[in-house]
Amino acid sequence: MYKLDPVFALRDVNGLVRRKNKIWHKACVTGLFLLVITTGLSGAAYGAEKLVPEKQTIVLTTILPPNMAFFSEMSALYKEAFSRMGFRFRLISQPGERAMIDANEGVVDGEAARIMDIDMEGYPNLIRVHHPIVTIQVGAYATDTSIKIEGWKSLVGKPYRVGLVKGIKSTEQKLPLYVDKKYIVSLSGVEQSMKMLKAKRIDVFIVGTQVEDTSYMKNGAYEEVKCVGIVETKVLFPWLHKRHQQLVHPLADMLKTIKLEGRF
Repeated sequence: MYKLDPVFALRDVNGLVRRKNKIWHKACVTGLFLLVITTGLSGAAYGAEKLVPEKQTIVLTTILPPNMAFFSEMSALYKEAFSRMGFRFRLISQPGERAMIDANEGVVDGEAARIMDIDMEGYPNLIRVHHPIVTIQVGAYATDTSIKIEGWKSLVGKPYRVGLVKGIKSTEQKLPLYVDKKYIVSLSGVEQSMKMLKAKRIDVFIVGTQVEDTSYMKNGAYEEVKCVGIVETKVLFPWLHKRHQQLVHPLADMLKTIKLEGRF
């Protein structure tokens, strides 16, 4: 019977062990290399993701109620303008005075639509964008259609109880010039004013004619309320908080461009 030389057998065993160790070493090195590469790529991808800045959202406020068609139209116009400038946009509705206070204090980024000459002493932190957002007519509304209004002066000397929405600064400033203060009624919102007209607790309500686009005017809830005249035409502008001073001119240019395109 053939006998294996113990010396050669030991050499073969040692050689086999060395070969296995080399294979194991190569496998470990390869695995470690792949782990480093994979981790590096994942880290690079994560780092690249973190380098992409999240778009800032510009929030403007307005006295207009959300159920008014013009609210949606104005929101769409601003959304398009700010999107082209690299921002997201949101329009919120607030009572008139609260809207101005929050815009001035920087709680929001600005006011969406106000007259050219707001009280700068009262709201020193707001900067006007030098391109109008909209031109509106201010109407007089009543349930008594025998009342006829043509301009502010037609209210002079009349014993009408005249309602206005608190916070609409231009109306608050002008109405006392033509109507005795004892006949002026400040109200919290458009719908409350309509209810007051319907209940005959006021005779006339002064508000922008876009009120006719509200859902509660279109659904017939206040069908007896009619526009009995126009008191004035107003041009409204965007106002931004001073922290966005660098956006004032670009926004004006962008609004002008979009309007020239005829999209709004």
